[in-house]
Amino acid sequence: MESESAPPPPPPLSYGWDFFNPFGSIEHELSNTRVHRRSSEDDLRVVREEEGIPDLEEDLGVVAEPPVLAVEEAVPSVLAVKEEEEEEEVVVKEKGLTVVETPARARELVESLRDVGDHFMRAYDSGKEVGRMLEATSVQYQSGLDEIKENSSKIVHAIAWHRSSSSSLSSPNKNYLESNLKDVTWGETKSDDILFIDCGMISGSHSMTLDRLYAWEKKLYHEVKAGERTRRTYEQKMSQLRNQETKGVEQRSLDKTRAIIRDLHTRIWVAIRSADSISIRIQKLRDEELHPQLTELLHGLLKTWKIMWESHQTQYQIISEVQSFSGKFCTDLHHKATLQLEIELQNWRTSFFEWVSAQKAYVKALHGWLSTFIISDLKYNSRSMPAFAPPALLVICGDWLLALEKLQDKDVGYAMKSLGREVRALWVQQGEEIQQKRKVESLAKELDRRVRALQRVENRILESKLSDSKTEGDLKHRVEYLAARKELIELFRKRLDNDKVKHLELVQETQKATVEKLRVGLMEVFEVMSEFARCSSGVYEEVLEEGEKARVAFDRYDNPSIEAGQVSSSDAG
Repeated sequence: MESESAPPPPPPLSYGWDFFNPFGSIEHELSNTRVHRRSSEDDLRVVREEEGIPDLEEDLGVVAEPPVLAVEEAVPSVLAVKEEEEEEEVVVKEKGLTVVETPARARELVESLRDVGDHFMRAYDSGKEVGRMLEATSVQYQSGLDEIKENSSKIVHAIAWHRSSSSSLSSPNKNYLESNLKDVTWGETKSDDILFIDCGMISGSHSMTLDRLYAWEKKLYHEVKAGERTRRTYEQKMSQLRNQETKGVEQRSLDKTRAIIRDLHTRIWVAIRSADSISIRIQKLRDEELHPQLTELLHGLLKTWKIMWESHQTQYQIISEVQSFSGKFCTDLHHKATLQLEIELQNWRTSFFEWVSAQKAYVKALHGWLSTFIISDLKYNSRSMPAFAPPALLVICGDWLLALEKLQDKDVGYAMKSLGREVRALWVQQGEEIQQKRKVESLAKELDRRVRALQRVENRILESKLSDSKTEGDLKHRVEYLAARKELIELFRKRLDNDKVKHLELVQETQKATVEKLRVGLMEVFEVMSEFARCSSGVYEEVLEEGEKARVAFDRYDNPSIEAGQVSSSDAG
């Protein structure tokens, strides 16, 4: 009897989960205790009914497993799980759970991810300067038609204010932007209509420069349209005058028509002068405000992408050294954090392509406008100027646009998408581990219930006072019943041990997948992001260099006396 009830040795990979076997000494105690009291068949049946003990043929039934709940929420970050994991480890250790520690290696995953997060923050901080230049934190203008009309009226009024105030300056070289003020106030005289500008650049507010250029372009458009209508009326009146002279109408009618023609001719001349004046103002805005602002923006982008290049290189180096993971068991919190990581990767990929697309659209729009504006000037001056050096701003935008088209942004998207797939696979693996863990916990609870029930039955039998008139057959029947119950419990315990071993295997597979999938996926992303940042910084640096060369060439073209003076001085030397 002792050999039958002795528990088998635990598997070598099994946990030391003492709370799964709280009554390991009961069988030994029962096997060494001589039964002095007897019980009838009815007594055993009554006890089974009172304690809820199933019949022998039901003991090997499958225990219901709790379903794995679907994840409906997500936590903000994977790194936020660490504190919760440490708390859970303390609770488990109090219950007697022991796990084989992973030997220390080059770098641990969670610690490395913290360092990676620090470099993400450094890259984020580097972009704040560009955001300030673009006034990303300022109140954005409304995109509705009514708001656009309202803003345009304010801008037109500001142009008028700017024009009147500029005309009163003693020096013709002074203008609105040369004050280099970071905060400029302008607007109508009423306090409710005053518009305050917080310039995002040293060279002025870029958004307001674009707004003023738009307002001047709109004014130029209306001037040209009005001049075109006046010209058509002028041509009609000239044709009418020729017909009148041919028909020999009276002199009074001829004088009246000639007076109208002179008035129309004056209006056409005024319209041309007004259009020229507006074009000059647009050109001044382009050269004195827009050009310095774009140059400053390019310097800011160059600085930002250099820092991002360094950050992604360091992140790649950190992740490449990861070889271990100190995490233990996967919980629902970890499972949700992995899902949230996949969502954040999708957001990162979307934001990256939106940034690339927005930058291309912005530079393309600027280049298209500058090309139209400059080409019209070129046609206007082509008869008197055989050679033409384009303004530096046109060269900058042209080179900028061409360089952006050559950047390999698709490689970054592929790497991010690949990492997302790896994270999804890890999420599935974690789900399998959690499901097996719940199964083990359910079986352990059931085993604990059955052992306690058997103990209560045993105690009742031992404590009951039976008469000596009971036969030896009743005693034998009762002992056989208890032995059968213990044998079923031992089978159930073996089943639990097997599931615990399977859970441990899943834990080890999850830990291995966590290290391999995140390390390989992140290394690929940081590698392509590092290359993209390097190419981007090279683009901005090259655009600035070519822009400076174009500026020197344009200055020589626009002021031939400069080059002539340099030549004469060299000859004199």
